[in-house]
Amino acid sequence: MVSREIVERLLEELAGRLNKLHQLREVPWPEFQADWKLVCATERVLQTAIQAVLDVGAHILAEFEDNQWEEYRDIPERLARHGVIPKELVPPLQGMVGMRNVLVHQYVEVDTKRLYQLVQQRLGDFDLFMQAVLSWLGRAPA
Repeated sequence: MVSREIVERLLEELAGRLNKLHQLREVPWPEFQADWKLVCATERVLQTAIQAVLDVGAHILAEFEDNQWEEYRDIPERLARHGVIPKELVPPLQGMVGMRNVLVHQYVEVDTKRLYQLVQQRLGDFDLFMQAVLSWLGRAPA
């Protein structure tokens, strides 16, 4: 059975990280790219925000006994299949998983411009995820 307490706590953590990302969003590009501390802070906060999405997803999928996914990238698709999130949200969340993998594993040098653009343009995807999960929680058996 899904623990509402765990999901709500993770969503609160995600909301706190989103608040920080919204603050970082206010920094103009020239200042952002010139300040390694801002870049590093953004990388870390974004990484942990994406991880919170994945942790919420994995916890919910366990409710459906759907825990045989092999990659984090599978989580959004499976959440959509179970009606937790809309299908339209799958590609943006999978893109975030890719960014998380780059941030965690440093597959390549992190593209500062791409990082900045993601924060400027894609934070709404986190909000949509949180709304969808809260809506699903409202429909899920207690």
